[in-house]
Amino acid sequence: MRARYIRRLLEAGVFLAAAWGGAALAVPMTQTIDLDSVYTGATPTGALPWLSAEFSYETGATTGTLTLMSLLDGGDFVQGGRNANAQSGWAFSLSPSVQSLSCTSGNCADAVFNQAGLNAGPTGTGDYNLAFNWAVQGTGGRLDGAEQAVYDLIFADALGASPFVPNAAGYISAAHIQGIGDGDDSSFVVDGGQPPPVDVAEPAGTALAWLALMLVGLGAWRTRRIG
Repeated sequence: MRARYIRRLLEAGVFLAAAWGGAALAVPMTQTIDLDSVYTGATPTGALPWLSAEFSYETGATTGTLTLMSLLDGGDFVQGGRNANAQSGWAFSLSPSVQSLSCTSGNCADAVFNQAGLNAGPTGTGDYNLAFNWAVQGTGGRLDGAEQAVYDLIFADALGASPFVPNAAGYISAAHIQGIGDGDDSSFVVDGGQPPPVDVAEPAGTALAWLALMLVGLGAWRTRRIG
């Protein structure tokens, strides 16, 4: 009877360890990109950061979710032009680049440009290959206040790390904030150096692995007692 019990424990441990091996490939990660540094121009209204982007993904997956958040105060806003050669509203540096993307909620940009060499402002801010422009003027046409826009991103290959990386100038993102002060001032802001992505939660597989090891250890202990 004891031998059968021990065998079942060991079988359960092996099963859970195998399940953990598959789950360990997908680790939930989140990267936060805060635009809290003025590259040139007036200082935007309100507390830091003025803009914040959050990219959530799992290692081994080909998709991720990008949330663009405005924390702007007063009459400050992000806009941008209607074509790829125009001034970008909010730009990012990615490697690899996005294969396709779609807006799922919030104040979606009127134009999204997914190509190299986008105009993100002063030359010193570097090159960007993804830009969001809220090109329609008027209420609801600009990104301002406590607004956000959520996008699903699709990549050609599985992600081993975040695709949002610093460009040659050292910046991941840059944005053009307008309407500062009396409404006539503007600013080019960038991220001030970002920490690497972090786990957002312990992978379920880790807990399974610990349980499997506990079961195997218990089985070995009972075997020694019987022997």
